[in-house]
Amino acid sequence: MTIVGPSASTQSRPPAATNSRAVKVLHAVRHGITEMNVYLSKHRYYEGMKDPKLWDTRLTPEGMAGARNASGVAATLNPKPEVLIVSPLSRALHTAELVFPHYEGPTHVEPLARERVWLSSDCGSSPRVLDGLFGSGGSGRFSFDHLPDVWWYAPRGEARPDKIPMEPEAAFRQRVAEFKAYLLKRPEAVVAVVAHWGLLHELTGHSFDNCEIKSFELHDNGISPLN
Repeated sequence: MTIVGPSASTQSRPPAATNSRAVKVLHAVRHGITEMNVYLSKHRYYEGMKDPKLWDTRLTPEGMAGARNASGVAATLNPKPEVLIVSPLSRALHTAELVFPHYEGPTHVEPLARERVWLSSDCGSSPRVLDGLFGSGGSGRFSFDHLPDVWWYAPRGEARPDKIPMEPEAAFRQRVAEFKAYLLKRPEAVVAVVAHWGLLHELTGHSFDNCEIKSFELHDNGISPLN
């Protein structure tokens, strides 16, 4: 499946655990093709490879076109999303804008939904920069006031362009478990998430192409495809 949504700058409030529901419908979408995706299609990834330093990598024209195309499928999502949750990485925010041009419900930028840090592309931008692109200085759809200056994985909170350590697998898996718990505690019955291959694969057990949307039933004991 695929996603939709226009200018809703309403940042959703933190969920109240008392209103949580045991079962959710999750519409999950991976971001569009990025500069780093193109680079890695020509240079096979391996740990310790030379990093092209595409910090907070952006969508390519092809990636933007793919996201716009996905909006048609997103418009038919059933049940419809009650909240749109997006990773703070620029590629996810831009994808959310293009895939959800008609969505008018609440939005929330959630750092737990970020990608595992492998390369510079998985390191983010400051809330000030993001606000200029996607918040008050951009589409106005998202708020970044709740984010710290460094919200991605960086030992001791120090972001160093010259040294980008990989996020440890144990830390990544723990974060995804926390993200799942966060989703289950939200009051909405239907949640849309725009995120990344690694995050979505760890969360759902499924691989995602760029701009692909898949729907699931999320519950305390696991996750299963929505029929």
